[in-house]
Amino acid sequence: MDRVCSRDEKYKRKLTFKDFEYLFKENLSDFVKEKICEYSLEYFDITNAESDACIKKIVAALIDKNLVKAGEHRFAQWEIGWKENLKKLIESQDIDSIIPNYFGKYDYVRINRKFVKPASKVFEYRTLCVIVDWLSDKYMREVDAIYEFGCGTGYHLLRTRKVNLTAALWGLDWAPASQEIINQIASKGIISKLYAHRFDYFNPDMDFQLANNSIVYTVASLEQVGTKFKKFVNYLIKNKPKLCIHVEPISELLDENNLIDYLSIEYFKKRNYLHGFLTYLRKLENDDEIKILQAQRTFVGSLFIEGYSVVVWTPCV
Repeated sequence: MDRVCSRDEKYKRKLTFKDFEYLFKENLSDFVKEKICEYSLEYFDITNAESDACIKKIVAALIDKNLVKAGEHRFAQWEIGWKENLKKLIESQDIDSIIPNYFGKYDYVRINRKFVKPASKVFEYRTLCVIVDWLSDKYMREVDAIYEFGCGTGYHLLRTRKVNLTAALWGLDWAPASQEIINQIASKGIISKLYAHRFDYFNPDMDFQLANNSIVYTVASLEQVGTKFKKFVNYLIKNKPKLCIHVEPISELLDENNLIDYLSIEYFKKRNYLHGFLTYLRKLENDDEIKILQAQRTFVGSLFIEGYSVVVWTPCV
């Protein structure tokens, strides 16, 4: 999957742990620092002309009447996508085959509100891994069960196991192919205490109960529900996990007066991505139903959006 860019090597730059400490506004642990070093996040700054071309591409998408919107109608496409990963896993026996195919589709990504050109196709995937590593290390070490909702192929569960060797890991997704992938991984003994369950954000399985001392997280999956997130939030409040962690598009945390941010917000709207989520959580906090512990942007994203903002909250007892 790795692809080296053909640009002059002397102009190559590299993200370090200090860059992420600046972006995340906190000091990172040695565990996360080591991961950042391991990922070798190399990239090139781009010219003004290239930056303008990125903006032009986004604007073209925003005026495209045929741009596909997220929602319930896309279930079949997600099932097809995860089946492709399942086939690769069975045929190759390579755990890296579960990394979703949508990473590395475009030649540019965004870091700290500017476009850059990654030196390899795995750059965006690995920057997202840094975010997941950071949150896993910070919140998931001392819990008995970890649930990833909208887990897809379960590739983030591999990361959470590195910080918690004993917790029961659950991958939940509305696509049956997701459960097949996770069951394949479990059967091969790649991850111990790994379980799968079908769960639909639009129609939550209220009978599926979370264990005590558990963490719930979502990564770029709740984005697919648009404004239809209240049933899921109510499900979480009812089950009272220790923490709920979301790495999602959160327009309330971006600055609409900044052009790059503004285009991201407009793309959220165009694709019917998660909208009004943090505003709703803030209302619940005002009503003493939940407490928000963290709400911040990471300044990390793809060509079209900064979709990896962080919100952490807990239901009130």
